[in-house]
Amino acid sequence: MNARRKSIAKRCWHGVATFLLAIAIVLPAGKEAQAQSPSDAPLRARFLLNFLRFTEWPSTASAPADAPPIEVCVLGMSDPFQGALGELQGSTAGGRKINVHGNVATEHAAACHLLYVPDSELRQVPGAREAIGKRPVLIVGESEAILDHGGMIALRSVDRHLAFVVKLSSARQAALNFSPQMLHAAAEVLP
Repeated sequence: MNARRKSIAKRCWHGVATFLLAIAIVLPAGKEAQAQSPSDAPLRARFLLNFLRFTEWPSTASAPADAPPIEVCVLGMSDPFQGALGELQGSTAGGRKINVHGNVATEHAAACHLLYVPDSELRQVPGAREAIGKRPVLIVGESEAILDHGGMIALRSVDRHLAFVVKLSSARQAALNFSPQMLHAAAEVLP
């Protein structure tokens, strides 16, 4: 293997290790921690943060210091995060601050960078998709049901652990790209 290939392979594995470490930091450890906690909302919020960090939007490879914030929205009136999403307020992803908005109406979905859809709000997705049009909005769902509604990432519980599924065709339609590290960490990658 020549030096260039070794360098690329090393960077790829370093990126995979970084993403897995980021996920591992928020995953429960030990037998006692594997029992379902009263709420996995903080963990789901951390997954959203990592999705933001490992997704590339068009023309945002490097964000200038004065770049507008990333808008994270929850569709509908429910609060599936039980306030945990507020912990992301002011965090950064790609050098940009994160703003969090709950109770977002379908007509305002186009103003979001990441739109989280609870299962209870799936009926509103067609209206949100219409408002979004061809804008690059990352749609993440509480379950795999979102993938049938144009979502790009679905959260999934596997053996009492949280995992995620990626649907590449939906991401491509929105001109979004996922890092190889994120795709490697996914429980499943659908075409």
